[in-house]
Amino acid sequence: MADSARRQESRHLLREVDSTPCTPRDGFHGTINKEDLPKLAASKASKILQMMEEQGYCELEQESIYGAAMALPQIARSAGWPVTFTTLAFRSYFFTLLSFLVQGFLLSMIGEEQHVIYPFAGQMHLCDFGASMSQQTAEPSNCIGPGGTTYSPSRLYSYNTWSTRNFVRESLKTILPEKAQMIDENVDPGEYGLESYHCRIVCIFIFLLSVVHDLNVTFQVVRTLWFVPTSAESWITYYSLPRGASKEDIKNSKGWNELDMVQFSIAGIPAHWKLFNVVFILLPKFGLWLGVAKSGVHYLMETDDIVDLIVNCMALAFVLNMDELIFSRFATSLTKHIMGKLTKTPLFDIQPIENESDEQALERFDFEELGHHVSYFWLSMPRRFAFVVLLQALLMWDYYYHNCTQHADGSWISKDVFLPKDLTYRPLALMFGWVPTSSTTPIWTMPQAPGSET
Repeated sequence: MADSARRQESRHLLREVDSTPCTPRDGFHGTINKEDLPKLAASKASKILQMMEEQGYCELEQESIYGAAMALPQIARSAGWPVTFTTLAFRSYFFTLLSFLVQGFLLSMIGEEQHVIYPFAGQMHLCDFGASMSQQTAEPSNCIGPGGTTYSPSRLYSYNTWSTRNFVRESLKTILPEKAQMIDENVDPGEYGLESYHCRIVCIFIFLLSVVHDLNVTFQVVRTLWFVPTSAESWITYYSLPRGASKEDIKNSKGWNELDMVQFSIAGIPAHWKLFNVVFILLPKFGLWLGVAKSGVHYLMETDDIVDLIVNCMALAFVLNMDELIFSRFATSLTKHIMGKLTKTPLFDIQPIENESDEQALERFDFEELGHHVSYFWLSMPRRFAFVVLLQALLMWDYYYHNCTQHADGSWISKDVFLPKDLTYRPLALMFGWVPTSSTTPIWTMPQAPGSET
């Protein structure tokens, strides 16, 4: 309780501090020289900002239906379940369910395209077909396409174009079987392959940049549920008047009205509500994020065209923005006001910084910042960048592991393609890329390259 009280005090200090900068004056800081004021400012700012970065806040998404679904029931509970707030809570649950259903449906449709429609179209996995076309040597790697011939820039096509050209050639051979050899020699369907491997890598990185924020928000909510007290504290209160001040004085000095006197803040949550939020909001939200990340990387790995890669790397992230879209379109003005006024609670205590003297602040600054006692490596380490790179490596490895195999020349080619036998719509399986039961006879296998031994 003492820690909670200190955090509440820190929150009020951060909220009510005067934002007007002080003009340095001789003697304003006692014995501190005017030349030391920049160091004093840097000492205070660096310490508090590092605490903000490392410890953060208890907060919820203010423009997401998921944040509303966690906050509004607690506000209704705090006020004794009045009709207005209880209705808003039920509305938030309805739209949360709607968001889950829409996001899940879209993900399952992407999965159906990848794992059902593609095989019926005869499309093999792209893997690294054509990735090293510009680096051909006497023993080329990744230069043999799914048609069994060697790539060249003039013979590289998208899958739709390549399959159509193959269809035309096979149709001619069927109509004119006596001229099959002549048709093979003169009708070249080309090859299907990747236009730019480097563009693929960059676009997957950009895609993950756009979706990793949602994962960070989820972790932030987990941290909020972990650190807020497990007790039935109030999330709504009326402004507490300072001793000797009247309500009218406060309103006039701050420019407030009665609505401004009502304050919403994150506070303690009973244990059963914490469990409810984890099971019915956080776990589905994380599952949807995982599905979007896996399906998005899979889709981009299967995209051969440069322009399509660039466009789709940002378009795929819209699935995760559905909760914000639903909130902005369907949430009432009451809900938007409450979420906009919901005060976050700091997990750090700035009271020691408030209480230290200017001399102590300068001494700490000289020791921590100028005395080379700070871990420069840790501060300079781009941890968020490293996380995105690691995430990209894991998801790309997952794609290669499940869909590709290493050829004799060291290149990564598609595994054999089989037609699905079970076409039952299973949304969860499709969302997470679980391949349906397939036939035992492949419809495509990697052909032997010309001149290779059988």
